[in-house]
Amino acid sequence: MALLGTAAVSLGARADSDAGSRVVQGVFDQLLAFIYSLGHLIGIGIVQLIHTILPSMPIPEDLVDPIGLLAVLTLFLAAAAIAKKLVWIVVVAGWVLILVRLALVIVENYL
Repeated sequence: MALLGTAAVSLGARADSDAGSRVVQGVFDQLLAFIYSLGHLIGIGIVQLIHTILPSMPIPEDLVDPIGLLAVLTLFLAAAAIAKKLVWIVVVAGWVLILVRLALVIVENYL
């Protein structure tokens, strides 16, 4: 009887694990669909901008998605570079504040 209960528990855990992986896969698919849609819209915008500047220049339709996805990647890298600089500013400010606090403790103890 205990063996049957253990098998039922392991099957339940496997079902929970499969459901969890399906949820993660669904979220991942939605995220990729969003990034693709965003890239496609940005690509259309860039191609339309090029057409307004150079109306006689034909741009193949199969370049819309690569242009847009490259623009999304560029925006992501720019945001990452800005975030990296902000993190360094926070770290340096943290060390400065800790050093000021230590200096205040030292001065307080000796006065």
